[in-house]
Amino acid sequence: MALSHVLNIIASSGAVSAGSNNLDSQAVTTGSHSITFPAGSGLPTNTSNFRGFFNYSSTRYGSISDGTSNLYSGAAIDELYYTWNNVYDIAGLRLEIVGTSRANSGWTTLTVNGESYLRTNATYNANVGGNTQWYWPADTEGDFNGADDPFPSSGVVATCVFT
Repeated sequence: MALSHVLNIIASSGAVSAGSNNLDSQAVTTGSHSITFPAGSGLPTNTSNFRGFFNYSSTRYGSISDGTSNLYSGAAIDELYYTWNNVYDIAGLRLEIVGTSRANSGWTTLTVNGESYLRTNATYNANVGGNTQWYWPADTEGDFNGADDPFPSSGVVATCVFT
């Protein structure tokens, strides 16, 4: 077994290496979904795209292991995904932890597949449908094609590390 494969297994397992400042590590097997909305009422036809681990219309896309947050006493990670639209400038990364009013502290960075997101750059919402949510808008203004999406293609694992 190649050393890089062993290191990926260790990183995906949530194990913390000596000298590391990892607080939690999750392996997300990427799920993908797109929804096309018809034109009408002066609005153009547009498509919203989602990639990562998320729910849409009562369907779960992707998977996460182990899916419990070391940062929030084992609370479930409900969603971790990137979304974009091909017409409207609504693109970014979302993290949702089950339960309201989770502290907006205790960690500095979420790194998804090598792309770093500072907690302090996120929009924090203590209650989105009973959960706590962080949202990072896309780095690129007008990410209409998912260029800033840190998740790999569907079915491929992304390592997500909190530090």
